[in-house]
Amino acid sequence: MSNIVEAEQHKKKGNAHFSSKDYNRAITEYSLAINKAPNNSVYYTNRALCYLKMKNYGNVIADCEMAIKQDPTSVKGYYMLGQALTEQIDFDTAISNLQKAYDLTIKDKGVFSAEIVQALLSARKKKWNLEEKKRIDQESDLLRYVKGLINAERDRQLQKVSSKSNMFSKIVSSHPPDVQEKMDIINQGHNEKLSQIEQVFSQSDENLKVRDLPDHFLDKISFNIMHDPVITPSGITYERAHLKEHFKKIGHFDPLSRRECRESDLYPNLAMKEAIEDFLSKNGWAADY
Repeated sequence: MSNIVEAEQHKKKGNAHFSSKDYNRAITEYSLAINKAPNNSVYYTNRALCYLKMKNYGNVIADCEMAIKQDPTSVKGYYMLGQALTEQIDFDTAISNLQKAYDLTIKDKGVFSAEIVQALLSARKKKWNLEEKKRIDQESDLLRYVKGLINAERDRQLQKVSSKSNMFSKIVSSHPPDVQEKMDIINQGHNEKLSQIEQVFSQSDENLKVRDLPDHFLDKISFNIMHDPVITPSGITYERAHLKEHFKKIGHFDPLSRRECRESDLYPNLAMKEAIEDFLSKNGWAADY
């Protein structure tokens, strides 16, 4: 019996164990298949899927990289690699691999495009949320730092004025009227500074909230915010420029529904365009999403 035939038998057994959710035994069979035919990328992606179900992301990455090495057009390899890297918070690399999976499945009219779109959106959103947390922490740290400087300067000035009245204070247990007046002026001035700083950062009250961008504002090809949204006959909205590029490079069909589609079939999504423009007018940061 040839190695290839034996490998396929192990793969078949692995598939049966996978269907029964017995991932450990499935991994054993896929590993035996790999030993018999180490150049077959499918065995690696099958085993990677088991590891993905078990949340063993390090092994998912290793198997997907091997699958891609054997077959640089392995959609499943790039797809699961992107998912595992997302879980390991390596968002830039994850997005790059998921984009590669998406490009390949669109080019070959594969069946995983919708799932890959969701994985890409999830990776981008998780990256955005991480960056938002860092931004919010920096805003809060900056406010505390500036207020600390103002209060430190207040204390320095109060100490300077107070030290001049120490002898008087020891006698009458209070500050002389002119010194108290100076201290009141210092406190008032620094309280006003604190109020002004807090007012500036209160415009930051909105900044201190997590900013979010609705998924339906994002193009299904580039995953950037749309500026000229158009609807296909399938009812799916895309950015016009990216859809035209898709027609030119890949073919005249809707990237997600796979139905035939040409530029003459497109209609401006005016409601979506108006909603996006209104959102951008109130959330300028979203232009850089």
